[in-house]
Amino acid sequence: MLFFIIWGTRGVTTRKGFGRFVCPTCACNREYTHKQVRRFFTLYFIPIIPLNIVGTYVECNTCGGTFKDSVLERPLLAA
Repeated sequence: MLFFIIWGTRGVTTRKGFGRFVCPTCACNREYTHKQVRRFFTLYFIPIIPLNIVGTYVECNTCGGTFKDSVLERPLLAA
């Protein structure tokens, strides 16, 4: 009898935070979600062991655009 062991790695995205920021695409104050991607060791396509953090990014909840974390340093626009 022959058994195959299937292993590898994949990225898993999780929500790190949320808030309001000035979206570069929308050019006004919008809600955002701060996300983090972490690489996991997988066994039979199931994430088992967390490895390293691949990166983080900010996603606009309105237009769906993704941006570097540095966009959060901009001050909000006056209403």
